[in-house]
Amino acid sequence: MSNKENTQEYSKDTLRIQIVDFKDNPIENAEVILLAMGQREGQKIALPNKTNSQGETLFNLQGYIKNINRFEITINHPDYYSYPINRNRKICRSYEYGRLCVESFDKIPTFYFNGKMLNISQCPNPTKKYALKNLLNQDSNNQTQKEYYIQLQSNQKSFNIYKDGNLTQESEYILSLETATQTKSNQIQHTQQIRQTQDLQPESALSQSNTNTILSFDSKENLEQFTKDIQEIIIKDKKKGNTKLVHRFIIDYDMPFVFLNKDIGRVNIADLPYSSISQEILTNKLESDKLYIVKSWFNEQVVGMNDVRKISLQTIDIINRKDMSKNPLIYKALDKLIEDYKVYKDNFPQEYYVEFGRYMVESGIQEKTGILYIKILETLIECCELITDSLMFGDKEYKNGGIAIFHLYENYVSKFEGDENGLDKVSHFLFSTLMAFRDNVIVANIASVGNEIVDYLSLNAKKAYNKLFNNKIENYGTGFDKGDIKANNAGISYGAELKERVIKGLFQ
Repeated sequence: MSNKENTQEYSKDTLRIQIVDFKDNPIENAEVILLAMGQREGQKIALPNKTNSQGETLFNLQGYIKNINRFEITINHPDYYSYPINRNRKICRSYEYGRLCVESFDKIPTFYFNGKMLNISQCPNPTKKYALKNLLNQDSNNQTQKEYYIQLQSNQKSFNIYKDGNLTQESEYILSLETATQTKSNQIQHTQQIRQTQDLQPESALSQSNTNTILSFDSKENLEQFTKDIQEIIIKDKKKGNTKLVHRFIIDYDMPFVFLNKDIGRVNIADLPYSSISQEILTNKLESDKLYIVKSWFNEQVVGMNDVRKISLQTIDIINRKDMSKNPLIYKALDKLIEDYKVYKDNFPQEYYVEFGRYMVESGIQEKTGILYIKILETLIECCELITDSLMFGDKEYKNGGIAIFHLYENYVSKFEGDENGLDKVSHFLFSTLMAFRDNVIVANIASVGNEIVDYLSLNAKKAYNKLFNNKIENYGTGFDKGDIKANNAGISYGAELKERVIKGLFQ
């Protein structure tokens, strides 16, 4: 007996587990360990396969099911706590036939120091930041090692920072739980004491006092906040079963970003110095560990949130053709943009969305066989699904590779932030084409104008709400957009053209 779910069949004893973070993002490469319990005994079951890119792993309980009736989920992963956010026992029979069992885990806080600010990525809480002073003012740009380790303990005056995760090799860095003024004063006193006894140890003691780079806090307020925050982390470590947990301590002046090489249509990852990154970007990256692709028109000195978009490693592999398993229409669309850049360079026509939308549809029709009407209808739906996430078609195909089209289109065609020649116009064109072809021109025109009226009313409602309650709703939208109407009209004309092509085909 089996149960069919998501087009895959599972037996009664199949356990399907998904491991996610607090934002429901899948956690990949996690080793899953079940704390299984029965009436008389308990056992640990290490699942043979780590989680995949969707955070999922399968396990057959046959052979175990007679002895257990419930279980807890734990994981082994260097970046996450072993125990879930909310510990609870799960009943085996509730997850028979591969019914998805989802468990959420918090990320282990990591420390980042860029020479000025110390940040702690502390999910699910916002990233914390504190201003430090490096008393010796050493230049960490010249260091070869960037990843260090720290162990938090209560009632400490300072924390040694280690070169290895086993805490056997001390680094030159010490995080002092003092202000810079206090540390400086203590150093002066210490040096004077050494000089008073320098007849006994004239050089070694003095040199020893100058070998460490002491990281101190620039204010009493920063220090007090940091002390409070790390105490919360220590308590959390203990609750998660990690009384001696080692945290990563990153000392780095650079951070990776993604850039598009327009000439070849491939993206690469390069480091930007912290001086070129806004604090908002830094905070977001530390909280989410997401990569950002820098918009092609960026020419400022500091990269801000408006200059980047989130991009995943999976999307990078699609753009760079390391992953060729997605819908073939995606790669045709990407190739179209790359080849047209050779013609237009940084001056794509303002109505390029018509040329691009028609190309996607015609390419899709050519790949299909069968009745012309069905070929066109299936292609139009396919294009609409790939080009954007929407209430009408969902986001499955868009997230499964279609988003690669978005990244290249926005970096090739758009010339500036808010440029109307963006991918949004392609979606307006394709959606209107579909409605005109599937329904009729009258319906498509009503939908075109009606949608803009709804946008206009929504925009003004948000503005009125903000003014009335002194609030701020982000992403106002554009309201009634004549550019959208123009794109809709072009799509409606193309839809009528496609319908006429079908009718003519019936009489040939």
